[in-house]
Parts: sequence; C-alpha cells; structure tokens
Amino acid sequence: MELLDSRRLKHFLAVYDMRSMGHAAPKLFLTQPALSKSIRQLEDDLNVKLFDRTPLGVVPTVYGDALAQHARVIRSEMRHAETEISNLRGAVKGHVAVGVGPSVAASLMPLATSLLRKSKPGITFTINEGLVDTILPALRHGEIDLAVGTWPRPADSDISAETLIGDRVCVVAGPRHPLTRKDPVEMSDLLNYPWVLPPENQRFRQLLAETFLSKGLSPPVPTITSNSANFIRTVLLDNQSLSFLPLQSLPARQRASTLAPLEVPGLSREVEVTIAMRQRAVVSPAAHALIAALREVAHDTAA
Repeated sequence: MELLDSRRLKHFLAVYDMRSMGHAAPKLFLTQPALSKSIRQLEDDLNVKLFDRTPLGVVPTVYGDALAQHARVIRSEMRHAETEISNLRGAVKGHVAVGVGPSVAASLMPLATSLLRKSKPGITFTINEGLVDTILPALRHGEIDLAVGTWPRPADSDISAETLIGDRVCVVAGPRHPLTRKDPVEMSDLLNYPWVLPPENQRFRQLLAETFLSKGLSPPVPTITSNSANFIRTVLLDNQSLSFLPLQSLPARQRASTLAPLEVPGLSREVEVTIAMRQRAVVSPAAHALIAALREVAHDTAA
C-alpha cells in the first residue's frame, strides 16, 4: 500500500491550495471525476477524511491540514533531489525559493542574485519578501529553501542559522528633514514629528518602544503603520516623517544620497542579518551557490 504516492500528494496539494476540485483539475490536466477518485483513494489509504465537501468547494479537515504541512516538505525535497541529480549529470541549473526580510530585499539579495545570474545563468529564483511571522513558518513547512533577514535566531532545533553581516537599526529621515541639521538629536526631539513604522509585532518597532520606555518617554505613535519597506522609504521623502529601520534596508544609492540616518544617542541598535535553513533538509547545489553568493556580497559590503 503506497500511502504517500507522489502523484496523489501532488493532486492533494493542488486541491488543498485551491480549495476546489473543479479549479484544481484543469491545472493537473485531469478531469474532475478522476481527481475526486485520486483524493478518495488517498483518504481510503490513510483511513481519514482529508476534506469536507461543500457546495462552494472543499474545506480541509484537521487531517488535511496536518498532511499538507508534511506534503509540502516532501515536494520540496523531491524537487531538490531532481535538481541535484541534474547537477551531478553536468546540467548547471536549479531553482531556489527564498524568503527575505525588508532589510535584505533592497541590498544583499539583489547583489547576490545579480552575481549568481552572471556565473550560473541556469539557476532561477523565487524571492518572497515578508516579516518573521510569515517567513519562518514557510521555511519550516518547506515552502522556501532559505530565509534571509534581520530577525532573532529561531529557537528551533529544526532550523540552523548563520550570521551573514552585522547591521545597525537607527532613526531614518528624508535628506531635508529639520532634524538632519540638528546636532545632537535628543530622543525627546523625535516626538515632535510624525512617524511611519512597521506593525507592533515587528522586532524593530518593539526595540524602539522599549528604548523610549527605558528613558521614561512615551514611544512614538505612528500616523502610518506599514509592513512595506518600500512604502516607508517613499513616505520618508516628505522630509517630515521619521522611521526606525536597519541600514541594510536602504538601497546603497539611497544610503548615500537620499535618506539620512540620524545619530540619536542611546537609540541605535546593533543587529545581525542571518541566513536560515532547515537542519534536515537536503540543500540543493543551486541553494549552496546562492549561499556562497550571499556570503561574498556580505563580505564585500562589510569591507
């Protein structure tokens, strides 16, 4: 009895992701009755119900949710195995799915992919930007191969992490903001201007609040909250707003001429940009190549 036949797992994940037999069948080049039969056979083999059927589609059961987590990891490992075999046969190709934090999406990752596209043009990439609450679960479930960003090291024995480069989180403003002409800038000065900040569960927002509270000051209340680093950087160009960002989140050309870090005594924080992967995962040659490129550009950036 083949409980986890790869073909049926592929069918199951398509239905799980689309929540519909009718929508999944054409994507799999199957008829709807054939797909329904494949799902029923998988349910019979596992002796559980994976979906509840409704007039609007299907809803995963608790068993379906559990199987989906493992099936995604299996699919990822099978893809890596196929890629590694191709590479061993001499084909320089592969695909790497990476989750990146905002501090990496504007600097290290574009430099690394540019470097790798020149040296190994057969490798393709999927780069998804997000925060720690979405990126690390995606890594655990095998939806991405690597997670690169400025976030706490995962307290998870299944995930390993290494430091790529040190970074500094500080107050950032537009180049003609009034505080760029003040020296020194005191923390109390910062409360006289509007703020645009990431969500409250984001690490840098928490660091900012903790520092203000430790000085007996109320933390800034943002007029705008956004999880988009690009949006925050654009708002800062009004030369009135302030934010609290890692310097690596500013593209190199903006660090030099467009956005201005403010030196505020006691407020800047040293952090690390890390690269994380699953401990027991087979790291594909393409992923190894990207890791090497990230290390190279991190070294050049720090030099």
